[in-house]
Amino acid sequence: METTEKPAQLARFMPDWLVGGLIRLSLAPMLWMWGRAHAGPWPDVMPDIIHAASVWNVPFIAPAHLAQIAVWGCQITAALLVLGVLTRLVGLALLLAAGVYGLWVAPEVWPMTLLFAASAFYLFARGGGGLSIDGAVVATTR
Repeated sequence: METTEKPAQLARFMPDWLVGGLIRLSLAPMLWMWGRAHAGPWPDVMPDIIHAASVWNVPFIAPAHLAQIAVWGCQITAALLVLGVLTRLVGLALLLAAGVYGLWVAPEVWPMTLLFAASAFYLFARGGGGLSIDGAVVATTR
């Protein structure tokens, strides 16, 4: 009886540390640059992003608070992604942000939102890979 394990073969072809690392390092610059473009001195944000947040019509959150959450959340998650710390939690936060973006902010750009959500879901489900602080902690506890 011959047993070939497809998941093991796929893991050798595209290892998890490579996929997780590439996703982390591709999302981080985009989040960091967007956050820096709209940030003012701590804890303020640029007035144009507050105006944009008022147009987004996200329920239950004031536009000024929504703008601060978006701007500073982008910068914090970008730093956490580069380091590979709390990657699954960051993936969940980005997945929720993709949902808010797709439902209220810009539903017309759903292909980009789906791509972003898929990357965030991978980070939530699989973590940041072996080349992250999370991966190193998990590897030492086994």
